[in-house]
Order: sequence, then structure tokens, then C-alpha cells
Amino acid sequence: MIELFQYEFMRNALLACVLISINCGIIGTLVVVNRLVFLSGGIAHASYGGIGAALYWGLPPHLGAAGCALAASMAMGAVSLHAKHRTATRSSA
Repeated sequence: MIELFQYEFMRNALLACVLISINCGIIGTLVVVNRLVFLSGGIAHASYGGIGAALYWGLPPHLGAAGCALAASMAMGAVSLHAKHRTATRSSA
């Protein structure tokens, strides 16, 4: 198993995995604490539509996903700025 790390690309892959896991842990905690779980799920599902649209029009899928994710996040941000209502939460009483 240790002989896999004689290759530079395997060392780079391990380093990338460690850095990504740290970032995802931090961002995931912030998403849960700030009650943004449904927003992030909505943005992820919007990017699926962007992938489909990009493939339909012959564009690179990552550009379609990024474009739709940005458009969905801007739309959700605009709605949340104008709507000051919070979701109903359970009271501890």
C-alpha cells in the first residue's frame, strides 16, 4: 500500500483530499448552523438542470452547471433579501 505514494500524482491526490475534507467540514458546519441546508440543496439541484441544458446545446457541462448554480443562488439571495419572513421553528417551551 505504501508503494502507491512513490508516485507524485498519488501524493498530490492525497493532499487534495485532505484539504477538501477540511474545507467541506468547515463549510458544512456553517451551512447547518445558519440553516442553509435547503438553499444549498436547491442550488445543487439547479446545477443538474444546467448540466442537462449544456449537454442539449452542445456546451461543456461544467459551464452549464456553474451558470445555473450562480443564477439560482442570485435568485434565492434576491428573494431572501426581500422576504423578511423566517421559517417556523419549534419553540423550546
